[in-house]
Amino acid sequence: MTKKTLGYVELEWSCSNCGNKNPGMKKNCAACGSPQPTNAQFELGQKQDMIADAQKAAEAARGANIHCAYCNTRNLADALTCIQCGGDLKEGLKRESGRVLSGSVLPASAELKCPGCGALNQAGSGACSVCGISLSAPQTPSQTATPVAGAKSTPFRPWMAIPIIGILAAICLIFGLLFVRTTSQTGLVQGVQWQRTIAIEAPREVIRETWRDQVPAGVEVLSCRQEYRSRQDNPAPNSKEVCATELVDQGNGSAKVVETCYYEVYGDYCKYPAMEWQKVDDLSAQGADSQPYWPQENLVNGQRAGERSESYLVDFETKDGIKQFTTNDAALFAQLQPGTQWTLSVNTLGMIVDVSP
Repeated sequence: MTKKTLGYVELEWSCSNCGNKNPGMKKNCAACGSPQPTNAQFELGQKQDMIADAQKAAEAARGANIHCAYCNTRNLADALTCIQCGGDLKEGLKRESGRVLSGSVLPASAELKCPGCGALNQAGSGACSVCGISLSAPQTPSQTATPVAGAKSTPFRPWMAIPIIGILAAICLIFGLLFVRTTSQTGLVQGVQWQRTIAIEAPREVIRETWRDQVPAGVEVLSCRQEYRSRQDNPAPNSKEVCATELVDQGNGSAKVVETCYYEVYGDYCKYPAMEWQKVDDLSAQGADSQPYWPQENLVNGQRAGERSESYLVDFETKDGIKQFTTNDAALFAQLQPGTQWTLSVNTLGMIVDVSP
């Protein structure tokens, strides 16, 4: 991202003695004459015009003021000795700077570029005349992407998550009681059933989407649409400049107006036809014995065998009646012969979740 300084605006400070609001670069209170304290907090004022006076703007650009350690007089950032007492400013206290302020600053008679659609609007406009996005406050780059029609800010607040957390905790407790907690009982295998399935696949035309330069060579492009693809610092073909401003406290009663810009690059996202293997049928075999087998593969017209699946159902006689157990483990099913006895793990709902000899 490229950053550019557009200028400087003067901030405000409140007198701790009388409460009067003063221009940020004024060293003494205009109402009571008290000096600006070292801990004065600079804030945005009602008037946020760019500093037009060249000498004052140069002073703002120097950076944070230094308060003399001997007489507390405020001095410019590059001063070596105090203008009041002549003291060495190496022992002075340099004001904090670099704090990012919120606000909106425009040069007089400037046009404002919409951070959403790039349209130019008259200075002072509250919202973009084209897309309606707010222009009253600076936006970070993440906020200046292409706006979504009808998008609204979320009303969510952190405290709203408390009842959700409580509900999730209750669900986990219930799940644990119903499904995790088990008891053991004995079961006798009464009957078995099985089913095995093979998916049959054939080449079929499907529609895929990708960037134009990634469409396979020799393939016809059906249609394309413009989509955001990347962002970069420099202009490029089919790109849109997105800019945002922020105010950075200079530590001398002024703020630097910094414009950050980058370019959103758009490209053709296209549909194209492709031949892919698709499921067209199933071949199944089932039985009620302990000898499962796979169905015969009768393939035609360039078909192929696809995914295989298997399922086994076992009926156990227990003290609570017949209970069923389902598995896809062929090796386990081979051991579950009718008449054999097994130890069953049964959950709170009465379902068998595991078996052991």
